[in-house]
Amino acid sequence: MKSKNLVSLSVAAVFAVLSVTGLLIYLGQGNHTIDHTHAWFGVLFFGAAVFHIINNWSSIKGYSVSRRTNSVQRELIIPSLITVVFVVGIAADWPVFKDLANAGKKAFGRGKPKKEALSQTAVDSIARRLIADHDKVDAQSIRFDTTAVLGENVIVAQGTASHAKPDTTTFRFTDVLSLEGNQWKVVAGQTGPR
Repeated sequence: MKSKNLVSLSVAAVFAVLSVTGLLIYLGQGNHTIDHTHAWFGVLFFGAAVFHIINNWSSIKGYSVSRRTNSVQRELIIPSLITVVFVVGIAADWPVFKDLANAGKKAFGRGKPKKEALSQTAVDSIARRLIADHDKVDAQSIRFDTTAVLGENVIVAQGTASHAKPDTTTFRFTDVLSLEGNQWKVVAGQTGPR
């Protein structure tokens, strides 16, 4: 088995997979499997490319430097300039690179469902239910001073409440609610005399 043949064919096979998965990601059709396949084949491509360069060093050197004049060949300058322009353009977020990077997803990508903000009624309902369970109070006796959404998955509620019978003392509360998985939970709370 010839190592040059093995490495060259490995580079070609890995490049084929990278091309397909990269195109799918660019067109906004990626998913977990495609993204991970692309990432792992990127690692494989890097390894195969290193071995390809090592196995073909004399040819690469011949393409890059003139044997007669010992100067850089023009064939090396053009790919080098293209690489520099693309790296700088992408890093500097030049409009043409920015627009091109998102063009495929805009044209063919699946629209991501937008999360709708919770209404104040929904926030109060979630807070009332959780505070009643957590603080062992009568849900009807809860009076909110404020309920506010902090970020996507956090609610802060403040107010007064009364314990359920027989002890009906009234107290102040501040509770922090968090969405964990698909369930809201009280993650921090403080109570004190009214």
